[in-house]
Amino acid sequence: MKNILHFSNKPAFPLRDGGCVAISSTLKSLLLASSTSITHFTISTSKHPFDESKYPSSWRKRMKIDHCKINTRTDLLGAIFYLIANKSYNIARFKERKLKKKIIDLIKADDFDVVIFESIYTLPYIDLFKSKGCKLILRAHNVEHQIWEQLSQQSSFFLKKWYFKKLAEQLKKYELSQLPKLDGIIAITEDDALFFQQFSPKIQITALPTAVKTDFANPDYKLDSFYFLGAMDWRPNEEAIDWLLKNVIPSGIKGSTFHIAGKSLTKNEINHPSVVCHGEIENAKEYIDQHGICLIPLRSGSGLKIKLLENMAMGKPIVTTSEGIRGVEVEHEKHVLIADSPNDFKDAMYKLHLDKDLRKSLGQNAKQFVIHNFGEEKLTRRLSAFIEEV
Repeated sequence: MKNILHFSNKPAFPLRDGGCVAISSTLKSLLLASSTSITHFTISTSKHPFDESKYPSSWRKRMKIDHCKINTRTDLLGAIFYLIANKSYNIARFKERKLKKKIIDLIKADDFDVVIFESIYTLPYIDLFKSKGCKLILRAHNVEHQIWEQLSQQSSFFLKKWYFKKLAEQLKKYELSQLPKLDGIIAITEDDALFFQQFSPKIQITALPTAVKTDFANPDYKLDSFYFLGAMDWRPNEEAIDWLLKNVIPSGIKGSTFHIAGKSLTKNEINHPSVVCHGEIENAKEYIDQHGICLIPLRSGSGLKIKLLENMAMGKPIVTTSEGIRGVEVEHEKHVLIADSPNDFKDAMYKLHLDKDLRKSLGQNAKQFVIHNFGEEKLTRRLSAFIEEV
């Protein structure tokens, strides 16, 4: 039986954003593999506080769970210091002495065969494991620096553009410096796997998307309102909603409403003629069930868009962008509608709003696509096989 340490940069539960979904998906696959003993150790922050009661009780019975709370808040002095030092401030925020001590104690208390690092933000502690002889695997949620490169390209403000570009350069330098220390990388898309492969040809690399729950009843296709659900403290989501409201529907939506909810939103925070801002919500499924057409207007990002797969799995009709489908080989007008210009996006919205049959056909095709390509059993087998091969 393999003894595995699963080390995450934030708790798997509650499922507040796509990162939490990805972390919980890996953890569930590990638990489903009968020949593994799992210790789940997570970083807790003010943004993502740890609460063990949020984890399913059946999961808590089958693994050890531990955490360490650190302060990852940004501040101006810290940003300036790391800018002058030409080191990644994104990474530096996850370095803390008490977390290092906690990990050292964890290693002394148990002999791990495999350590799975969820995202590069756990890699500042990789050297603590190097001398222990365990296999070190990175579960890469994104190619992180690419997000900041895209945000730099999208920004029209010179200083902001320059700073985001600098953050991207520093983050890329850090990412590439850590890759040789790994035994394996589990990328979330084929494109990400190819990126890592060109810099680390000797490391075992595979592409393994996030498994998605698919046992949902079909939605009500009579519903024709629009909705968005996403963490609004993640910059690509902020940018996406800003672009949609200012460029696609600046004067509102004729005959419909646009519902927005997500982490770090307060109720009625957004002032727009067609927007109903729900703030943070308790039940994501209930919220999604109440509305008809999912909008994913992403303009930047990297890796797999979890919100796309989740809504497809629920059979929802979707309007998104080329960035919104990155890493998922869906077809325009078969599984989703894809539009990148403001006029095309608006046309796609009205097309779905007026056509119930199209909403139904897109939604059902999308659900079947996810069942076939992202089922939990299939991806669990692939994860187990990769761990054995490394």
